[in-house]
Amino acid sequence: MVAAGPLLAQSAGILNRPENFICNYTGRSTSPQVVCNQATASNGHAERVVDRILRPIGLMRNFKVVECSNTDNCFATVLKGQRFIVYDAAFMQGIEEETETDWSAISIMAHEIGHHLQGHTIDGRGGQPQKEIEADKFSGFVLHQLGASLDESVVAVRALGNEHPTPTHPAKPARIDAIRKGWLEAEAMYPKNRLAGKPATAIAPRPVTNSGMTSPVVRPPVVAKAPAAPVRMAVGCVSGDCADGKGVFVYPTRERYVGEFEEGDKHGEGTEYYPDGKLKYRGNFRDNLRTDYGVYYYRNGDRYEGWFARNVPNGKGTYTFADGARFSGVFKNGQPVSRE
Repeated sequence: MVAAGPLLAQSAGILNRPENFICNYTGRSTSPQVVCNQATASNGHAERVVDRILRPIGLMRNFKVVECSNTDNCFATVLKGQRFIVYDAAFMQGIEEETETDWSAISIMAHEIGHHLQGHTIDGRGGQPQKEIEADKFSGFVLHQLGASLDESVVAVRALGNEHPTPTHPAKPARIDAIRKGWLEAEAMYPKNRLAGKPATAIAPRPVTNSGMTSPVVRPPVVAKAPAAPVRMAVGCVSGDCADGKGVFVYPTRERYVGEFEEGDKHGEGTEYYPDGKLKYRGNFRDNLRTDYGVYYYRNGDRYEGWFARNVPNGKGTYTFADGARFSGVFKNGQPVSRE
């Protein structure tokens, strides 16, 4: 992400001045033998990364980006009224190589910018765990806006966070949770994950016609009518973890999914609702499609219960018509092919 340029000055550097206040990402102490390079040309790439982070929130860069070797860290600091983002190029390159993604370095930069934007470097209260939580949440929000997944947004703190809290930094789980909250807050406001780009149902199974079927009408079992689910006004992930966990996702069509997610897809057990809140499907999903066993409720009052593949009935199942007639057999691509 950032390449080290030729050192133009070897001195105590801005980090050693007593009036300087520093918020750093890892919480580790800094070597007193730091070497800073304030040449603008050598910081061009890092400045572009800062601009990329600020663009989604509509701000212009007013930070001076400085490379300081031997710090093994990234810092936000203020010196004589000038805001600085200070980074060790070797440290940033190392975390990218360790995590195998440049999102790690970008999230660190976003975290430090968060310190500046929230006034942490000028309030005179020193380093505090709550400041780190706020900067982590900001990082999660921004990385969502830049296109990072939730996993990509937390990769840096997973690698560098402390397992136990310190006087200035919370423990790793608390920091991960803060990033997650920021990412999900952005997702609720500006849904951009993979679910948002897909229709609520890739293929709606076509109702089966009852013409030509000779099976007698069978009294259907008494099934309690599914209560209407409340229609939420928000769009996107409105609660829970819609990346890797259990959550509630509302589509622009107003359809709603409640259930398990994996890498942003419906995956596991879940329930779909029509825009008016009526039950649509309850069962299993894989990679965003209805898969394995489930029950689908058609708008016309029909119901299919059985096996699914590629989002439609495939395999053994029972189709119950609104008038009570029933077909049990084998389905292929949503249509019956043989009776049991």
